[in-house]
Amino acid sequence: MKNIYRLKYIFIILIIIVGIFFPNNYIKAANSPTVNSESAILMDAKQGKVLYEKNSNKVMYPASTTKVMTAILTVENCDLNANLTVSYWAINSVPYSYSLGYIQPGEIYTVEELLNITLIASANDAAFVLAEYIANLDNENYVFSTDSSNKEAFDNSIAKFADMMNEKAKEIGCTNTHFVNPNGIHNENHYSTAYDLALIGKYAYENNIIKSIVSKQSYSLPKNTNHPLYNTTNALLKNSSKYHYEYANGFKTGYTDAAGYCIIATASKDGIDLICVILKGEYLADGTATRESDCINLFNYGFENYKSVKLLNEGDIVRTISVLNGTDDTKSLDIKAASNLNCAVFTDEVVDVTPVIQINNMLAPIAQGQVVGSITYTIDEVDYKSDLIATHDVYSSNVMNVILALFAIFAVLLVIVTIISIKKK
Repeated sequence: MKNIYRLKYIFIILIIIVGIFFPNNYIKAANSPTVNSESAILMDAKQGKVLYEKNSNKVMYPASTTKVMTAILTVENCDLNANLTVSYWAINSVPYSYSLGYIQPGEIYTVEELLNITLIASANDAAFVLAEYIANLDNENYVFSTDSSNKEAFDNSIAKFADMMNEKAKEIGCTNTHFVNPNGIHNENHYSTAYDLALIGKYAYENNIIKSIVSKQSYSLPKNTNHPLYNTTNALLKNSSKYHYEYANGFKTGYTDAAGYCIIATASKDGIDLICVILKGEYLADGTATRESDCINLFNYGFENYKSVKLLNEGDIVRTISVLNGTDDTKSLDIKAASNLNCAVFTDEVVDVTPVIQINNMLAPIAQGQVVGSITYTIDEVDYKSDLIATHDVYSSNVMNVILALFAIFAVLLVIVTIISIKKK
């Protein structure tokens, strides 16, 4: 009996030790969210910190979440007011049962109109129009054919656009992503991961044009009443949906038989911006749509267990430096933060970290607003970084310039003499 009591005491002591030294892990176990879909991730949309993951690096089919990358390339390469002619194959390359914007060959739309249709209604035809146009921006001789005579040229255009997509994905930081089309039409060589799609979503979330479009519940073409009202496919945004989520503010859904129900979703509350990716969602026997329910569970988990901590305010004076060759009345220089820095941490976590300040420029002339260095906070292996900029102009002192020049010459001569002395020895 004594041995049993001893074991109980030891077990209690171990629990206390785990609670003291590993509080965050204890919280995660206690509040772990329910996620039924095959792959998922929850990320801080501002800094990219992963707050939860399930098979987030498993290679999966992304379906129409692909269109977020198409939107990125569109806003970065196009004039939104440019007029585009719809080609024959942009319409007739969409397989049966895939969603459409019901546009027709020969019709003319602006880039902005097509981008709205692509993102809100998940129109595969509109995505093809954008891709074909962007792939040929540098080709003055390309003709957007309104008949069936241009199939090979169209296929080449889509392949070129896919190359652009893959190049951009690598630039963003994706390592397990490969695109072959602009809309997510199923192809075994068209794949990504929840983590990579979160990076793509985070990148797009920082673009105000895309962010504005994906927040809309509906869209209608301003100059064409023959087309339907385009409603969002994102149930989290719809007021009429049982999955409406009050803090949701975007992004993009997807579905194919092979991919299942997919989504990149974003939500914002109390200064925290979250991005969630769900891949291979399904409908459970009780009628629950795991794509939407998993998103809500993850968002609630994030908002309940994490808080936004202000590390730095834009305009904060970080340090005062003395510029070596500055004039007497300007050489004392305050350097300030160029941007706000926030991080998401556990609600009971205290952030106490000393930032690393790096000054890259200590010589005049320095212009007001010029970047002279950086400040970095490292928390949970994530870097939160801001540029440091000059608060006023620093003018160059002629006297100090002469002294610095003489010092430089002396230093060079000293090095030469040292080298000669070493060689003689």
